[in-house]
Amino acid sequence: MNGVTTIEALVEAARDRLGEYGVDCSVRYETSPLVRADATMAMRWGGARQRFAVHAMAAVRLSEVLIVRDGATPVLVVAPWISPRLGARLRAIGVGYVDSVGNASVRFGTVLIEVSGRKRPERGPDRPARNGRLLSPANRRVIAALLADPALERATLRELAAAAEVSVGQAHKTVALLAAAGYHRDRFDERQRQALAGVLDAVQALED
Repeated sequence: MNGVTTIEALVEAARDRLGEYGVDCSVRYETSPLVRADATMAMRWGGARQRFAVHAMAAVRLSEVLIVRDGATPVLVVAPWISPRLGARLRAIGVGYVDSVGNASVRFGTVLIEVSGRKRPERGPDRPARNGRLLSPANRRVIAALLADPALERATLRELAAAAEVSVGQAHKTVALLAAAGYHRDRFDERQRQALAGVLDAVQALED
């Protein structure tokens, strides 16, 4: 399906979006070959609780979804973006979903979340507005961790997130913003390291 870091990024982004809707979520990443899901997510809102089998898909195909929905545990599909048309098809076959921009269809107990119409994330290397967000406190923590430990340049997103003390979803966002600005964490050169360090120092000096 997807690489480990892609799975984690999609699952953590979905958890972040559900948190924005007031749902408390805990995630367990599955490693047993007996478990077909990428993760399980326990959701709670008030007195309602439900555990979902989570399947992370970079591109959602109904044929794959039909295969994974045969278990007793409700299925939750997480993806970068799910169109209104695809969302309607998933709802029709009783499958929940959450994408990285917040489109969602989740039902359990008395809880009903239905969000549709949020646009596909922008693409392309030239995104100056997004690059400006590299100066946010959370992004700076991830950058600082990368600069402090070069081994993190090739570590998993989970390891990077732990070192920076942020969520995996946040680590993924920072890495994506860096890549959009031309700073690919698996091949920083000395000039790029010095440039990033200079930016962090300048921002810190302004805040002191």
